[in-house]
Amino acid sequence: METTPVTDAPSSAGWTPDQPLVRLVDVRKSFGSLEVLKGVSMDVAKGEAICIIGPSGSGKSTLIRCINALVPIDSGTIRVEGQEVNDPDLDKLALRRKVGMVFQQYNLFPHRTALQNVMMAPVHVLKQDKAEVEARARTLMAKVRLADKE
Repeated sequence: METTPVTDAPSSAGWTPDQPLVRLVDVRKSFGSLEVLKGVSMDVAKGEAICIIGPSGSGKSTLIRCINALVPIDSGTIRVEGQEVNDPDLDKLALRRKVGMVFQQYNLFPHRTALQNVMMAPVHVLKQDKAEVEARARTLMAKVRLADKE
């Protein structure tokens, strides 16, 4: 997976809402001799919903796992709200409460709708109000053109 570079924010600065909520700069990850992430850089603004799509084996799941600090990166930086994901003092559980991810196929519950799968973590893990979560989930699904998959 390759993207166009963006400039890096100073690591010492605290995060403010006018900065990207998520920023990746030249992120690289290899498994043995196979380079999966090849200098990925991107910004995600607060309130923005994105989809990471591509062919099988292109690094989509690896990228999401790296953002959630489930897989360490080889080089580059990943920041969520200004906090570097590689920081050894990072509260990984707190990070994962903020960064939602839903995987296609094998990680979805087949007996639930797409909407129910998207709502599951906020309702059951974060104990958020079901009606509010449903409204937010419908809005997010519409943003990524999945409103008809509810």
